[in-house]
This record gives sequence, C-alpha cells and structure tokens, in this order.
Amino acid sequence: MDIFDITIIGAGPAGMFAAFYAGMRNAKTKLIDSLPQLGGQLATLYPEKYIYDIPGFPKIKAGDLVQNLEKQLTTFNHQYCLEETVLHIEEQEDYLEITTDKTTHYSKAVILALGNGSFQPRKLALPDAERFEGYGLDYFVTDLMKYAGRKVAIAGGGDSAIDWALMLEPIASEVYLIHRRPEFRAHEHSVSKLKDSSVNVLTPYVIEAIEGEHKVTGLSLQQVKGEDTVSLNVDALIVNYGFSSTLNI
Repeated sequence: MDIFDITIIGAGPAGMFAAFYAGMRNAKTKLIDSLPQLGGQLATLYPEKYIYDIPGFPKIKAGDLVQNLEKQLTTFNHQYCLEETVLHIEEQEDYLEITTDKTTHYSKAVILALGNGSFQPRKLALPDAERFEGYGLDYFVTDLMKYAGRKVAIAGGGDSAIDWALMLEPIASEVYLIHRRPEFRAHEHSVSKLKDSSVNVLTPYVIEAIEGEHKVTGLSLQQVKGEDTVSLNVDALIVNYGFSSTLNI
C-alpha cells in the first residue's frame, strides 16, 4: 500500500498551487482530476480569455496562467491522476481511503480543491443543434484565431458572452450578440465597453433555428414577446448559456 502525505482532489489553479506549496514542504503529493489536463475551467473553457483578478497581473490569459502554474510544479515529482473521478472518501485508522472510478488511493490528508465540481455547458435547446457541434456551433472557445475574418454570433447575456464579443470584435469581420432580455447580467464596466464597441447587439431575441446543410451558415431569430424576426448570415455561433456543475463527493 502506497500512502501519500497529501492528495489534492481538483487540479484547477487552486489545486495546482496547493500542490506547489505541498512540494515546498517536501510532502509526497498526488493530484486527482476528472479532466484530461491540468488547469480546470481555465484550461478547458476559456484558455484564450484574459482574466483580471489575479494579484500581481493587470491581465493574463487563462491559458498562460495555467502554463505558469505547470512550470512551478515541474520543481517537484508529484503524481497526477487525470481523467479520474473520485466517488467517495473513507476515513481509516491511520489514513484516508479514496475510491475513484479507476482505483483506490491512500493518503494521510486530503485537500478538496473542487471549485464548482465537474461541469457541462447548458446547450442550445433546438432539435437539430447537436449536428452542428464542431461545424460552426461551439460552447467553448479554445482558439480565437479560428474566428478571424468570419461573421460570428454569440448567444448569452453574462460576463462570458460579453467578454468573448469584445475579444472577437477586432478579429472577426462581424460580431453579433444575441440575448433574450433587454439588460445584460455582466459587470457594468464590460457593458459600458460593449455599448462603445462595434458589436451588433440584438435584444430581446432568441434563436429559433440554425440554418445550414453541413455547417452553420445562418440563424433565424424571434423577438421575445413580439412578432419581429431577424435572419443573420453567420459562419459561427458561440453559445454562452452558462454551465451546470455537480460535486460528486
């Protein structure tokens, strides 16, 4: 039985820094995460997005922050167990028994760095939306330049939707932001920047249909509580309706 000093469940930024600090204390350390890579939501959902609330950095791309944390961790010989979901933890006399969907781990201490837990995007509720996934319909943005020179529609009214709209404005040929309410649920500063931008804001509208045979070529919009309809010619649709998360432990 191989008993570790510390096992960290969750390999997002908090878990990664906890592992770094554990290494500084010469603790035998293991990280477990359900995702296939380190970095949590920063690496999976928005590696190209700038974040502004990290001490010492006026702004830094999420992916760059994860890379910096990974470089810190190379100092130590930690064990990483990725694509592995923790099912339950049981306290034994001298150690904790951690059961996952793959094996059993043993540790003197456990740090829970779960964040919001495992997550899935809230998807577009249209019967044929799934067939466009990967063919113009995206729920994650991993490469901004993928949209260079293209007409891009973004659906959503929160911080992520507005942030992506503003980041794509100088890259895409045209950006549309579609929201079902007249007001946005985002930081006031971001909303002010949106109003001063060239982003085409369409409110209050919902997406009624995606047009295209084998890929997204357009959208049909319906005004909420109204009769007005709008047809858009677009090359890509990014849906930012948030995420549903679960804590499985």
